[in-house]
Amino acid sequence: MSKSIIATTLSGLFISSEPWEKAHELWFETWAEKLDDLSILNWIDKPNYFEGVDLVMQIAYPKFTDEQRIIKARETYFDSIIQYIKQNKQVVNLEIAEYFKSLKEKYQLALITTNTQEVTNRILSITNLENLFDIIETSLPEEKDDKILVFNRFIKKHGKPLIYIGGGRKDSYNYCKENNILKIFANLENSEEIDGVKSIHNLEELKEEIGNLN
Repeated sequence: MSKSIIATTLSGLFISSEPWEKAHELWFETWAEKLDDLSILNWIDKPNYFEGVDLVMQIAYPKFTDEQRIIKARETYFDSIIQYIKQNKQVVNLEIAEYFKSLKEKYQLALITTNTQEVTNRILSITNLENLFDIIETSLPEEKDDKILVFNRFIKKHGKPLIYIGGGRKDSYNYCKENNILKIFANLENSEEIDGVKSIHNLEELKEEIGNLN
C-alpha cells in the first residue's frame, strides 16, 4: 500500500517568504535602472504587478514572442531569489525541515511550486533540502506564475494529497476548497489570516495538526 501524500510549498514554510518578496522588488528596480525609466518602480506595490512585468518585457524585448518574454522575465526573477538565499542562509526554517524529514517513513512528501524545475533544484541544493521531497511538481518555463496549472498536473499524476500545507497564496487554498483537499496555512511569519483556512503559527501547532491526520 502506497503512503499518503503530504503536499507542501517552499515559500513561507521551509524557507521564509522574504527571498521571493525581495526578488520581486529587485526585479523592478533592476529593470528601472536598465531601461532608465523610474516609472517602472510604481509597479512594485500594485496588486496587478504582473501587468507591469509584461509591459517591461515588451519594452526590453520587442521582438520576442510572448512565450519568450515570460521565460526571460522568470529567469531574471528566479536569479534574484537564488542570490538572496545564498546571501541570507538564515531564511531556511531548519526546525521545520527536520520535522518533515521525520515524517518520511510514514508519508510521501510532495512539493508543489511555481518555481521551474531547474530553479527548484538550485534552491533545494543551496538550502540542503535536495533529499527532502519524494515528489516535486513545478511550473514549466513558458508558464506564468499560475499555481492552479501546477496543482492540476500534480493531481493528474498522483491523485489528491492527504493535506496541503501552504504559505500566503490564497489561490492555493481556493483550489483546495474547490477540490475537497484538506488545507492548512503555515502562518509562521504572523501574516494576516486567510478567511476560511485554518492556520498554524509554530512547529508545535504543526505537529499537532499532522498528528491529527492519524
